[in-house]
Amino acid sequence: MSYEKKMRDLMQRLVAMSPEPPPYPEEAPMARPDTRKAPRPALVFAGAAALVALLGVPLLLSTGGEDPILVGSTTTTTTSTTTPSTTSTTAPATTTTVVPGTTTTTEAVEGSTWTGVVYLYQSPEDSFLGNPALVPVGIEVAAPPGTFGDHTQFDDVLSLLADNGTALPQPFANAIPPEVDIVRWGEENGLVRPDLNEAFLAGAGGLLADMTMLNQLIYGLTWMNADASVLFTVEDEPVEAFGSEGLGLTDAVERDSFLDHLHVINLTAPLARQEDGTYLVEGIANVFEATVVIAVVDGDGEVVHEEFVTATCGTGCWGEFSTSIDADLIVPGESSVRVFTYSAEDGAPVDVVTVPIPQGDVWRFTVGE
Repeated sequence: MSYEKKMRDLMQRLVAMSPEPPPYPEEAPMARPDTRKAPRPALVFAGAAALVALLGVPLLLSTGGEDPILVGSTTTTTTSTTTPSTTSTTAPATTTTVVPGTTTTTEAVEGSTWTGVVYLYQSPEDSFLGNPALVPVGIEVAAPPGTFGDHTQFDDVLSLLADNGTALPQPFANAIPPEVDIVRWGEENGLVRPDLNEAFLAGAGGLLADMTMLNQLIYGLTWMNADASVLFTVEDEPVEAFGSEGLGLTDAVERDSFLDHLHVINLTAPLARQEDGTYLVEGIANVFEATVVIAVVDGDGEVVHEEFVTATCGTGCWGEFSTSIDADLIVPGESSVRVFTYSAEDGAPVDVVTVPIPQGDVWRFTVGE
């Protein structure tokens, strides 16, 4: 047998041992290398993963010297997000500014915080009418846990301050008795329906105090919608006799229902810094020739800015007025804004309403247990 034939026989035996027969053995003078592809690593991984999925057995894969990766085991990833709490907060600093230049120290407690707008009043300087001026004030009260409920209103906040002997910022006062409580309220189609307890029926003690109390409530309840009407009820019943004069409140009332019992100048928005860096002064007035004067007074009592603003009506009718004051003119905690008019007789300031500018745009209080 020739050498060539021996080599061919050897080739055939080798080919017979291969699971994949060559298509053209006669053209292969030498043993053909095994061209079957080795399984790809990805396929190995897939196969292993499939096997693990079927058997439920964890498989450790090497990551080239790093910690092994666990494949085929069940893991849980927890994503945690931090959201502010609406019921539990840390009380502000123990020293609370009440009036520029004075402080009240109380113990800081963990609890809940109420932030909102309350309508207070003050007795204007050099006023011949004698009616109180209505002033909205931004206020923040920190109190022990559970103090504020789901339907907390400004009357509850004022009562809390009164019960704790906390003085309101000067020169403001409150005509709503501490025992008066808005039990619940709702608004639908521009009608606010507050239901109060029986203490509301007694009023605040005298006609002017009663009217001031009503104006505080009406303006406070319509803070978010100045055009809304208010229908008072007590224990879901119409109010047929309110206060010292037995005033009937069976019909809805509005912001202008009792204006004759207010001062000739009233603010309708808290003095707070706006997004554009100015302070908005906004209100209603019924003054001579509709001319309102707005002045900024520094901590030493010096006038640093004064301007005249014309209301939309005056001399016997109510008009709206507004202006913006540059924030550079105001030092929170020290400055005050005065809103008044000049006397037609002697040119002196009359009907002066003075509003201090608090630190942080709101008056902050902390009440203990």
